[in-house]
Amino acid sequence: DDPLVIANEFSEVHVSTVRTRNGMRLRVRDAKAGREILLCPLELECLTWQDSDTFSAMLRTPFGPEEDD
Repeated sequence: DDPLVIANEFSEVHVSTVRTRNGMRLRVRDAKAGREILLCPLELECLTWQDSDTFSAMLRTPFGPEEDD
């Protein structure tokens, strides 16, 4: 199956389902950076428990915390 592409002026992600030995997962792939994550149903459900402040906090450092030199 072709992935579902979701994009705006800031980002583009490709979303698809993947069957693993532990069951179905949702694959979310960053089209530009090539990073991806496989999310199980419980991980997806926990997204619904969050409010917009949680996602705003994650976007403050969208590529992870800076490493100390």
